[in-house]
Amino acid sequence: MFKKIGKLFLIKPENIKENITLYKELSFVNFLFFKEHFEEDFDYFLSNLREKLELKFLAVDQEGGRVCRIEGDHDSPLEIAKKYKKEGEKVVENWAKKIANSVKKYGLNLNLSPCVDLADEDAEEFLKERTFGKDPVLVKKLAYIFIKEHKKEKIFTCLKHFPGLKDVKIDPHKDLPFKERIDRESLSPYEKLLEKEKINFIMTAHLIIKEIDTKPATFSSNIIKILRNNLNYRGAILTDDLNMGALKNWELQERIILSLASGHNLLIYCGNFDNLVYALEDIKSELEKSLVLKEKIKESFFIFENIRWN
Repeated sequence: MFKKIGKLFLIKPENIKENITLYKELSFVNFLFFKEHFEEDFDYFLSNLREKLELKFLAVDQEGGRVCRIEGDHDSPLEIAKKYKKEGEKVVENWAKKIANSVKKYGLNLNLSPCVDLADEDAEEFLKERTFGKDPVLVKKLAYIFIKEHKKEKIFTCLKHFPGLKDVKIDPHKDLPFKERIDRESLSPYEKLLEKEKINFIMTAHLIIKEIDTKPATFSSNIIKILRNNLNYRGAILTDDLNMGALKNWELQERIILSLASGHNLLIYCGNFDNLVYALEDIKSELEKSLVLKEKIKESFFIFENIRWN
């Protein structure tokens, strides 16, 4: 089991020559790429990974606007929502297709978008311009177009950040935000999209919903139950980056165990790879002996095997 643990992570590749042996030994096959990767000879970089590993999910944050790891003239989601009101669906289709092609061009197959949080130009800086607005009906409609255009290019997409960062003031990159109760409006885009389309990936937020749990969604089986039982979602559930400031009060070992135990299937980690390996070695015994963790890991492998385009 431990030799396959890497399959449960989506990591930022670094120091390939030094780390490739460990990538292979622990089955790290899912990678998340950043701007610096595309500023180098990316084809050569990726071919080195392909040569040694059986790669699975190759991801990027390519939302449009300021969150674009691959350079290009891509309007932000909020800008495109405003254009949609004046020009109609075609402008959204062209925008989404252009973004999908920017991902496809580099041989990647997963865009960690769209962001379906409800937020407008008055949102906090960490979320500003990254969403289609505060109207859940409009958000659902434009997110559906985004997903549809990516599917045409065989690019997986990922809804985020469940259960919704609407009106959150604290930046989870820096600290742990909270809300008193779950926001029904924020759930609406997920409900409607899951009714209409097969969704393969949903990312949760580092966010405490006090009426649901004392732990952040990243560690909350109660939040996962809402996705699995209330919304009948059967795809993969991702954490946000476990290296973010919101989780600074937990050791990395705890973050890994709690995320897996809660029911998350794919853990994003963009910190130092040596730190991740050390943490995994430290909890190796628990990962191999805990019946709960073994069952959760087995479930995750099953979900990955059954992710399909249609």
